[in-house]
Amino acid sequence: MSFPFFGCENFLNINPDSEVVNEDMFSTPEGVEDALYGVYMSMVKEDMYGGKMSVLIPEILAQNFTTGDTYLILLSRFDNKEQDIRNMTKSMWQTSYLVISYLNNIIENLERKSEKDFPYYKLYRGEALGLRAAIHFDILRLFAVHLNSTDENAKKEAIPYVTKYTFKVTPFSSVEEVYDKIIADLKEAEACLVEDKSLMPTVRKGSESGFTGARELHFNYYAAQAMLARVYWMKGDLENAKKYADKVIQSGKFTFAIKSTLGTFITRRVSLSETIWGLYTTNISAYLYDKQMKSNVLKLPSNWASIYEEDDLRLKKWFVTKEFEGGVKEVCVKIMDENNDASPYTGGGYLGFSMIRIPEMYYIMAEALLAEGEAEEARVYLDSVVAARGLVKFADRDFVRDITIDDIMDEWRKEFYGEGIWWYCLKRRNKDIFVHERNSVIAGSDKIYTLPIPADEFEYRDE
Repeated sequence: MSFPFFGCENFLNINPDSEVVNEDMFSTPEGVEDALYGVYMSMVKEDMYGGKMSVLIPEILAQNFTTGDTYLILLSRFDNKEQDIRNMTKSMWQTSYLVISYLNNIIENLERKSEKDFPYYKLYRGEALGLRAAIHFDILRLFAVHLNSTDENAKKEAIPYVTKYTFKVTPFSSVEEVYDKIIADLKEAEACLVEDKSLMPTVRKGSESGFTGARELHFNYYAAQAMLARVYWMKGDLENAKKYADKVIQSGKFTFAIKSTLGTFITRRVSLSETIWGLYTTNISAYLYDKQMKSNVLKLPSNWASIYEEDDLRLKKWFVTKEFEGGVKEVCVKIMDENNDASPYTGGGYLGFSMIRIPEMYYIMAEALLAEGEAEEARVYLDSVVAARGLVKFADRDFVRDITIDDIMDEWRKEFYGEGIWWYCLKRRNKDIFVHERNSVIAGSDKIYTLPIPADEFEYRDE
């Protein structure tokens, strides 16, 4: 498999249209780095995190957006078996596994080398392992039943966990086996990436250069820990989820954005304060913003604002009314804006979007502590985010009470609206969903929480 060759001094000078490389690319550190940059640039394409996997599909499924697109209406209605939906999800599946093949090629070539060959050998290996785990995890969340499903047959054959660069078919693993493999890759990644403790300063100024600069744009040490927290949380292992979320928080590397910057700190950019790991791209709004402003692909439902309190800064800063073609539209601008050009950005962050932000770690801590019966301590963690978003803390309200799991989940939805996370919160708890296109509630089930695996995947398998 060949990779795009970038020949760049740092991540921000990548030319995605450069020529392919020869088979000797892994003979130098620069070649390995270019291969990794190629993976990151593939991940921000529309079929993956530049559109469908990060926002479009999960946000429509979660009913945070309605749609006027003929095919996506089927998705929003949970008519997941329709051929048009299969075609749409097939592109996500195929692109994701293609990128995984790139990563396996990198990992296998690194295994033929040693630390003495490359000064950043462990960083290279850690990034590749972490990315392989993260992509498999999202495929699992989208296409497989949850671990709590009662369908034992479905749990036995979840998805293939591909660890070899080969054209041979990889057998399906069970849901439990996939979780084990994801966690193993992430733990090894964490061990490999420990140098990020010194490479990522507490106060990041941006504009770093070289492979060891701008580590928030790479899968880094803290990304491994945050992903472990996310994976354990999704799995239902709150004890371990808490352990890793606490590691990220206690590092002191990530702080909540200043309230005055809430309207801009993640709009089309990777935050220098809140982002644990993000992806660099100049084209994020070219796809997602246009889906709101230049078409009816993404529309805010009529009651979208009802989840927020009036004094919530997120309501005031992340949603705006814009004029368009003689009318007005309400749009979510937190990761999308109207500047669809690739002009250099000189503000407080990098162009792109967050893959994981620090509020998530606080929500995980709050839920884990609540489950342990530590209601007051759980409230402290939830209040940390609540106060950062301009609201009165639960502890300071007129009628002080213990927080509930519903309080925590409400905050998940408010905080991550438009970021493709709420869908997984619902799936994890098998919640019933009010479906706008049906104007009715659909009961939680494997049927609505599992996208169809492409039929091609089964054609050459011996069943």
